[in-house]
Amino acid sequence: MEILFENYVTFIDGGTSDGVGFFVGNFFITAGHVFNEGQTHSIYVNGQRIVLDKSEAIFINFPNGDFFSPDIPDVAIFDCAGVNSPLVFAEDMPIVGQELTNVSKRRVVVDDSHSGCPSIFAKKEVIQIHTCIGKVTHTTDYCECHTDKILRKGDSGSPLMSGNTVYGVLIAGEPGTPGCVFQSSASIVTLIRNSTHSKSASDSI
Repeated sequence: MEILFENYVTFIDGGTSDGVGFFVGNFFITAGHVFNEGQTHSIYVNGQRIVLDKSEAIFINFPNGDFFSPDIPDVAIFDCAGVNSPLVFAEDMPIVGQELTNVSKRRVVVDDSHSGCPSIFAKKEVIQIHTCIGKVTHTTDYCECHTDKILRKGDSGSPLMSGNTVYGVLIAGEPGTPGCVFQSSASIVTLIRNSTHSKSASDSI
């Protein structure tokens, strides 16, 4: 899959939880547990720094601890004026057996020496686009996938996609296994439409 929209999938800095998030239109979405510590977090999109304050989220919720609960949407949603991502929400649920792509980002330290001799001065941090294919195994408000690569904790909040269409956000997984759980885009759209804090919610989705 050619990644055309990587500028709208971004790291979240601040707090103690690693994670990423993404924009659909002007809405920024990530897993709620990424915000479970720390009041503010920063993201960067198109060279612009945006500070996200939990008190300004149009929706934020996360389970206590690391255990996934189907009764608690593990999602954080922010309305960010001035951003216009080309990503769109899926209008329907994926079907069992459908293959979708998870897109995340990772900071990786590489050795940039050209002489073949390793040196601490030759090491630099680069950002890699990380993708994997997930095959849908079950759907409700959540989409369960079996991925072809084992995802890590820092991939929380990354989108599950087909082209520029987002089907869900990564919220949970069984450590050391390819089993992952994504909050569905359909349920996220419902959360946005039910929000009383977003003035643009009804017009933007």
